[in-house]
Amino acid sequence: MNYTCAFILLAILFFRFSAEAQPYVSDLGRFEVDQIKGCAPLTVNVAIRPPFICNGANPCDMDFESNNKFQALAFSHTYTQPGTYTLRILFQTSGFDQITIVVAPNTTPTFEIYACGGNAAQVNVTDTNYDQYVINYNDASPEVVVPSGSLAKDTHAFGSPGQKTVTVRGRNLGADDNCSASNQNVMAMVVIPPPFITRLQALDNTSLRLDFNAQQNVQYKLEIATNSTVFQQLRTIYNVTSENVTNLRTDDNYYCFRLGAFDPCNNITVYSNVICSSDLDAVAQSGLNRLTWKTSATGIGSYSISKTNGTPLVATPVQNSLDDSGIICGINYCYQLTSQYANGSESVSLEKCVTAFSTQVPSTIDNISSEVADNSLALRWIQDPLYNAATYSIIKAGTALGTSNTPEFTDPNYDADAQLCYTISYTDACGNVSLVSLPACPVYLTGNLQEDNTITLSWNAYSGWINGVDHYVVEKYNVQGQLLQSFNTTTTALVDIEEDPDNQTYVYRIVAFATEAGVSESISNEVIIKKSPNLFHPNAFTPNGDGLNDTFKVFGQYTSQVEFKIFNRWGELLFFTTDLNESWNGTSKGNAMPEGTYVFRAYLTDLTGETSERSGNILLLHKR
Repeated sequence: MNYTCAFILLAILFFRFSAEAQPYVSDLGRFEVDQIKGCAPLTVNVAIRPPFICNGANPCDMDFESNNKFQALAFSHTYTQPGTYTLRILFQTSGFDQITIVVAPNTTPTFEIYACGGNAAQVNVTDTNYDQYVINYNDASPEVVVPSGSLAKDTHAFGSPGQKTVTVRGRNLGADDNCSASNQNVMAMVVIPPPFITRLQALDNTSLRLDFNAQQNVQYKLEIATNSTVFQQLRTIYNVTSENVTNLRTDDNYYCFRLGAFDPCNNITVYSNVICSSDLDAVAQSGLNRLTWKTSATGIGSYSISKTNGTPLVATPVQNSLDDSGIICGINYCYQLTSQYANGSESVSLEKCVTAFSTQVPSTIDNISSEVADNSLALRWIQDPLYNAATYSIIKAGTALGTSNTPEFTDPNYDADAQLCYTISYTDACGNVSLVSLPACPVYLTGNLQEDNTITLSWNAYSGWINGVDHYVVEKYNVQGQLLQSFNTTTTALVDIEEDPDNQTYVYRIVAFATEAGVSESISNEVIIKKSPNLFHPNAFTPNGDGLNDTFKVFGQYTSQVEFKIFNRWGELLFFTTDLNESWNGTSKGNAMPEGTYVFRAYLTDLTGETSERSGNILLLHKR
C-alpha cells in the first residue's frame, strides 16, 4: 500500500469517526452542539436534549463567551475571535450545564508546488498549524488529505498542460472543516526546460551573485565547483531569479556554477550552462600594469577588461594575462574582467586597482610657442600624453625663472630688445626628471622707414618647434587696431611699399606657424612706424593763365592742417591761407605781382598732430 492510499483510508476513518461523534453533548447531558472546535469565525448551534425544556414558557439563558452576558433562548452564536470559551446554559428548573468551545486562528496554510514533467506537480505543505491538510487540484479529482509534518505532500498529474490552480486548507481533528484555504498557480509542463545562467557578478572578496532564467514552481539545485568543474550540491532554490553565494574566497579562487532543474515526481535533473568566476589580479610594474587571472576558459568567447582613465582592453580565451602599457605615471587605474561566453552569458570579476609608476626618463618637451604682449611673454607647450607632469621648470637664458603646474607660463619682465631664449624641463608624478628642451627664442621684429616712405621689416627665425616653421604672416594694423593687410612669407624680411593716404602710422607684428599640426602659433613684439609727411614745393612758377605751373603751393603727405604765407623782399605780407586746397596765384589785393623773388613760409600739421615747417624763396616769372 502506498502512502497516498494510506492517507485516503485514514481520512475516511476520520470522517466516519467524526460523523459518529457528532453532536457534542454537554457535561451534564442537558444540551448538545454541532461544533466544539474550528477556525474563526466559528458558528455553533445549540439543541436541548429531552427531557429538558427551554422555550418561552420555560426559558433558559445562554452565556457563550464566558463573560456572564446571558442571552435568553439564543440557540446559535458565531465566535469571531480565536480562544477557548465555556458555553454555559442556565436552566430555570435544573441549574447550569456547560461545554468547552475551542476557536483557532484562521491561518491560511503555506505550501510549495514543484512542477514536474508529464503535466504533473508535487505539493509540499510547509505549514504545521493544523493536524491535517486538504489538497484540491480543482480539476474534478477527489480532494487529498495529508497529515501535518514530513509526510504532508502529494503528487498529482493533470490531464493537460497549462496553468493550474491548487488549493490547500488546514483542519484539525474533531473540528469543523471551516478554515480558509490558500491558492497557488502552477504551470503544468510536458517537459521541464533547462535553466540558463545569464550573469555571474563578484560582489566582494567573499560573495558572488548569480542571475538566471528560471520557471516559477520549479525546484532548482545549485551546484558549485572550486578551481575545477567537479560539482557538488550547494543548496536548493525555488521561485527566485537571482542568488547570492557567500563565505567564499574570491580573491584566491575561482568558482564554477551550474543550476539543475529537478523533477521530484520522476527524480530527473536537467542542467543549465556552466559559468565561472574569475580571480583577477593587477600588479604595477615600471612602465606597465600587469593583469593576470584564473578561471575555466571552457565556453568563453572573449575577455573584455574595463579600465578607468583609459580605453577598454580585450583578450582572447587562450590568454590568462595582459600587460597594459598605455598608462601615465602616478595615475590610479582600476580594472574589471568580463568573461563573455559564446552562449551570451557573462561573468564579471572584482575590480582591482593599482597606481602606475615608472623609472623611465620622461620625453623632452619639443614644441614651445611664445607670444609677446607689452612687456610680458606667454609661453605654451605641448605635453607628451604618455607622461604625467607634476611640475614644470622654466629657465631663461640659463637662469631658473619659475615653475608651473600647467603647460603654460608668463614672464612678466620680458625685454624684447634683450632677445633671450627659454628652455623647459619637468618632473613627472613618479619623480623622474626630463631632459631640458631645445631653446625657444621668441620672434623679435625690427622695422625702418626709408626716405621714400617705404618700410623695411626684419625678424629672427623662430626656434622652439621640433619640425620648424612652416611660414610667417606679417600683420599690419592701424593705430585703432584694425587689421589693414597681412602678408604671407617664408623668409624673415619684408619691404612694405603700399601707400595709404588715410593712415600715416602702422603697427606690425609677426605670427609664426609651425610645420607640425596642432601646435599653437608664436607671436612677435609689435613695431610702430610713422611715415614722414615729405614736404615739397617748386622753385618757380609762371602765373600767366596757360594752365601750366600757374600757382605756388607747399605740398605734404598725410596733411590735416596748413598755414601758408607769402612775403615780398621787404617783408610785406602778400598772401595768407589755411585752406589745404588754396595756393598763391601771384597776385596781392587783386594786383599781379612783378617778376622777382618772393619769400614763403608754411606750417603743415600731419595726421598724428605733429607740425612741420618749411620756408624759402620762390621765383615768379611772367612768360609770354
